[in-house]
Amino acid sequence: MPITGVGVTAVAVAAARALESTRSDALIHDPWAALLVRAADVSTPFPERWPDRLDEVSPVDHSMLLGAMYIGMRTRFIDDELRAAGLPQVAVLGSGLDTRSWRLDWSAGTRVFELDTPEVVAFVEAAMTVAGVAVRCRRTAVPADVTKPWALTLVRAGFDPGTPAHWVLEGLLPYLTAHDQRQVLDDVLALSAPGSRAVIERAPALTDTPETRERLVAFSSATGIPLEDLLARTDPPDPATVLFDAGWDVEEVSVPDLELRYARRLVVDRGDAAASGDGSSRGGFVIARRPE
Repeated sequence: MPITGVGVTAVAVAAARALESTRSDALIHDPWAALLVRAADVSTPFPERWPDRLDEVSPVDHSMLLGAMYIGMRTRFIDDELRAAGLPQVAVLGSGLDTRSWRLDWSAGTRVFELDTPEVVAFVEAAMTVAGVAVRCRRTAVPADVTKPWALTLVRAGFDPGTPAHWVLEGLLPYLTAHDQRQVLDDVLALSAPGSRAVIERAPALTDTPETRERLVAFSSATGIPLEDLLARTDPPDPATVLFDAGWDVEEVSVPDLELRYARRLVVDRGDAAASGDGSSRGGFVIARRPE
C-alpha cells in the first residue's frame, strides 16, 4: 500500500528515526521505523545507516543526517515526557507513522489514540498487522483530519474528556494555517480534564512583513505552493500564550535546551556549527499542565 501526498512527510520522519536508531549513541531505538519506510515504497532514497565517515556524504544525505539528528532528539524528548507523566490516556494528533504504541513500555491499561488522515491510519494499520507486531497499550487509531472537525470523532472513538490526558502535537502545527493551529489548540483545551498535560512542537515564528512576503513569493514560485496558502501560515498563535491564558502551567523548551539535555549539537560539520546560531530558526517546544 504505497503512501502518497502529505503522508510522504510522515515517511521522511520515520526514515529519520530509523537512521537515528543505527547510531552507536542513539537517543532512541525504533525497530519498526525502517519496516514502515520500506512498506511505504516512496521514491526518495533515504539513507539507511549512519555513515562511518561524515566527510564523504553527499549534500542531500548531509541534509538528511541533520534532519535525523533533530528528529532523534525531538522523539526522545517527547518519549521522556510521556514516561514521566504516566497519564491514563494519550492523544497523538497528526500521528503519522508513529510507533510509540509498539515500542514504549506503557503502564497497564494506558489508552493511546493516534489521529491522522484515513490514508495514513490505514497504511500504519496494514503494515503493522502484516508484520505481526503486538501493541503495548490499548491503541485506537482515529481516522480524522485536524483541519476539519475532529474532537467529536475522537470522543466517539473512546477518548474520555473527564480523564487526564497527555496531548502530543509533534511536527503538526508547522503544516497548519494560523487559523487551524488556533482551532486545534482550542479543541485540546476543551477536551482536557484537570491534570492533563501537553507537549507541543511550535511552528517557527513567521510574521507577515514585506520581507517575509518577498521570501514567500520566491518560495511559492520555486515549489508551486500557492502564495495564499503560505501567507495563511504567518502570525501563528503561540501555544505557550494560549495555554497560559487558559490557566495551564507552562514551560518553554528551546532546541538549544535539548542540545544541552542530551549532550548533542545539531551539527554534522563545522559549516553546520557556523550556520546553526542559537537555534531560533526552529520553533522549540511547549510543555504544559492543567492544574488539578
